[in-house]
Amino acid sequence: MFELERPPLETLRATITSARVAVRRSRWPRLVLTAAVGLGVGLWLVGIYNSATTARAQWQTEIDGWVVTRDLEAGTTLGTEDLTATRLPTAGTPHDATLSDPIGLTLRDSMATGEIVRDGRLTSVSGRLAAQLGEASGALTIATDKTPLMPGDLVDLYALIDGNRLATDAGVIEVDEGFVTVAVADQQIRAVIQSLTVGGVVPVLVG
Repeated sequence: MFELERPPLETLRATITSARVAVRRSRWPRLVLTAAVGLGVGLWLVGIYNSATTARAQWQTEIDGWVVTRDLEAGTTLGTEDLTATRLPTAGTPHDATLSDPIGLTLRDSMATGEIVRDGRLTSVSGRLAAQLGEASGALTIATDKTPLMPGDLVDLYALIDGNRLATDAGVIEVDEGFVTVAVADQQIRAVIQSLTVGGVVPVLVG
């Protein structure tokens, strides 16, 4: 029977050695390795740049904001003479500081000269009293029996007859002799009106 002869051991060794030398001498493995290393370094540098850019944006030391140039009453519609644009330190500046131009908007409450304008203190509603109302609230005027109250105070409203609490944290927006106008949440207005028609309402100052 015909049998294949095994190649001599020396021939196999020579073939393997030649193959190893050919691989070592080939430039392709080195080119691939160099390209991979270069790509990795490039991605690493891009990551560092993006991280630095993000950090600078997050930790900038100043922002553009606005302050009032004079004392202003609640309900004032802001004009160019009431404001000045300025650079504000990021540290210590309210998170809701107004960054866009607030001219034409109305103040919900009074502000003193140099105060930072904040979004929460502005409204697009015109009218002195309407501007001071919070979201989802209405204004009611009630007798105070000369209770010493001031605009900006918070009061709870109680029924005069049975003493039930009808509204909480109603903001005082105007005080007149013997009367006070308060901002009452929409869901509490009905109970206050009903009590006003059958006996009265007592405002109690709260902290």
